[in-house]
Amino acid sequence: MKIFYTASLRGVKSYRDELQNIFDLIEKLGHKNLDTVLFNIENEGKFYSGIHSDKINHFKRIIKSIKDSDIVILEISTHSLSMGYILHKALEMNKPVIALYQPGNPPFFAQGIENDKLQVIEYSDADIESTLRDAIEYAQGKADVRFNFFISPSIGNYLDWISKVKKIPRSVYLRCLIEKDLSSNDEYNS
Repeated sequence: MKIFYTASLRGVKSYRDELQNIFDLIEKLGHKNLDTVLFNIENEGKFYSGIHSDKINHFKRIIKSIKDSDIVILEISTHSLSMGYILHKALEMNKPVIALYQPGNPPFFAQGIENDKLQVIEYSDADIESTLRDAIEYAQGKADVRFNFFISPSIGNYLDWISKVKKIPRSVYLRCLIEKDLSSNDEYNS
């Protein structure tokens, strides 16, 4: 599985070894990390006060990593608006999200989100490998299956219009139509 794993840069100072351990475990469990920037930033102050184009590129890279991933894993022991935004964006893109936190640092707001694609899990150094293995296995069952098909230009135009006017992705609109039909199809549901 392709996994986008990240944490708050401020958390790297406090939890560097734990964060690196999770990164390494993802690879050890046979998955691919999509981004390594978390451990390559040497100067936090310079990163946050960098030029605007660097911030734009960082944002675009994060969004691309979410899109390219099968699963998103966030270490959220350090409270961060950025992690909240990434969590929200990943769920909006229908990605399974594993939000990990250390004992004593429960993410109050994230624990209130009701979404079967979100797991908010406390872990310790002693149990992180089994916790991560089980969480990834659960998330794999929640990952979307890609399904491509051809449509006519008129349907494409309509879906573009829906996306623009209703502010929802075309795939979300189609998924909602199918889910609505699925729930009302007595023949299938029997």
